Amino acid sequence: MNRARESYIGLIVKNAGIDTVGTAFNIVIMFAASVIITRTIGASLFGKFQISQSVFQILGVFAVFGLNTGMVRLTSRYIARKEPFAVKGTLFSGMLISAIFSTGIVLLVMALAPLIGQRAFPNVEGVDLVIRLHILGLPFFALMMVLNGYSQGLKTLKYSVLVELVSRPVIRLAAIVVLFLVGLRLFGVVAGAVFSYITVALMAFHFARKISPFDFKATRTRLVTRELFYYSLPLVFARFMNTLITKSNTLMVGFFRDATSTGLFGAAVLLSTFISLSLISFGKIFAPVISELWEKGDQAELEATFKTVTKWIFSLGLPVFLVFMLFAPALLRIFGDVFSGASTALRLLSVGEMVNAAVGPIGFILAMTGRQKLNLINSIVLACLHIVINIFLIPRYGIAGAGLATSISLGLLNIVRVIQVKVLYGFTPFRKDLYKPALAGAVTFGAFYFLKARLAWEALGPNLVLCAAFVGVYIMLLFMFGLREEKEVLLEILRRRK
Repeated sequence: MNRARESYIGLIVKNAGIDTVGTAFNIVIMFAASVIITRTIGASLFGKFQISQSVFQILGVFAVFGLNTGMVRLTSRYIARKEPFAVKGTLFSGMLISAIFSTGIVLLVMALAPLIGQRAFPNVEGVDLVIRLHILGLPFFALMMVLNGYSQGLKTLKYSVLVELVSRPVIRLAAIVVLFLVGLRLFGVVAGAVFSYITVALMAFHFARKISPFDFKATRTRLVTRELFYYSLPLVFARFMNTLITKSNTLMVGFFRDATSTGLFGAAVLLSTFISLSLISFGKIFAPVISELWEKGDQAELEATFKTVTKWIFSLGLPVFLVFMLFAPALLRIFGDVFSGASTALRLLSVGEMVNAAVGPIGFILAMTGRQKLNLINSIVLACLHIVINIFLIPRYGIAGAGLATSISLGLLNIVRVIQVKVLYGFTPFRKDLYKPALAGAVTFGAFYFLKARLAWEALGPNLVLCAAFVGVYIMLLFMFGLREEKEVLLEILRRRK
């Protein structure tokens, strides 16, 4: 491996490592919060929160307006061109655009929430009040995302990790616990979320000023509002369609079924996303690397780095996927015994998330090389297909149908992206040695399938022990089958950092 590639891999490993530690902390806190919430308010009220959260996240796409990705692109571009006034202008342009859009959305939702509740969720009483309270946090969420995009563009993740993955869940959990103690239940959950967004948005702005590689006060500002707007415009619709693929099923379960079914499905969704967490961590820092390599015209380096990152993401996501396949009912009991009824939905959702992890950050390849419109077309077609599949499956099969619809849509979206990247750039995400983690996973799965059947343990505690043992055996086999190149690269990176 040449020195240039090693430098990029080192950067990705270092920052992805920071993000992974932050993500691990975030998982623990958010998961603990979810368990506390579900065991305190139950599946029905949790279902109302899931509907409100899904509405928030879908509208959040328009509030953020694709600016987090646009900030990465333009910030890294102007840093490479040594134009600090344009870097500062990118920051303020992003804040201005997001403030306009998010404020407009809040006012619109406050006016239309009763109509949304009556027409969209006739079987979920009082959800309009929950949506109204929740949406107050939208401008601060959008500001946080824009500022984190600015940090990514500067190839610095530690402050965005501190804000989004560490501080926000801690503040949210603390606020929820306090509000529970004073007697609030569902509204305590929503108010805690809003308070956390307000707090971390202020923190994010402080850190954005701190990490800027120029004198923030002395540097003049050249706004790039028009450029940032038109770069982000295709991204917002693509992101909206992608969010529809992942969130519309929750809303449609609320429409076709009831709050309890929505709560059960929400727990399954929460667990399934663990599979692709490494994709999020590596993708955040890989995005500006793609932009830089594309600007330099170094497609060979881009391909090699992309394949390596994809293999790591696949290797990290595979054992989580296989654990869910084996132990879904037991793991869902963490939220309460009633939630084990979502085990089929969890398994079906996990298939889609595993496909996501298997192709790596392929969406960033298209977005960061000027193919935003192609991303948009992909997302529009597949989001429409996703909604149609949900309409067909949910009334017949309930939350299992929603899980199957999601997996079909995510699978098709990623297959299309792989074909497009192959046609446009001549490479795929897959390295020849990808069979090694696949083989390690297959052997471990086979062994634990028979062990689980023989032991016939039903209780949560013993099954958690088996899950931990599963991951340990997988890691041992992975190293036995050989990770020579990765070990050499990582060791060399560590030597140079001493």
